[in-house]
Amino acid sequence: MEEQITVKVLLFASARELAQSSECTLELPRGSKTSDLRRVSPATALASKFKLLDVTSLAMDTAIALNQAYVSVDDDPVLSNGDEVALIPPISGG
Repeated sequence: MEEQITVKVLLFASARELAQSSECTLELPRGSKTSDLRRVSPATALASKFKLLDVTSLAMDTAIALNQAYVSVDDDPVLSNGDEVALIPPISGG
């Protein structure tokens, strides 16, 4: 059996509105990286929790912060049990 980690996911802007929640927890395989959060699998898990429709664009366009520090696209740290991840979609407006 593959060992799992639990991460707390904070949702902002459109992600928060779509989910009608500000946070949730996700279980991911040990060794998961922040880049894995941009893939469809964790996004699908998040979507199934909140019945989101457009998970692909939400996952690909979203900025990620790990333990209150932004993660660049070039950086790909491994997630640890108990980490806090913030998903911050692009903000638009006028």
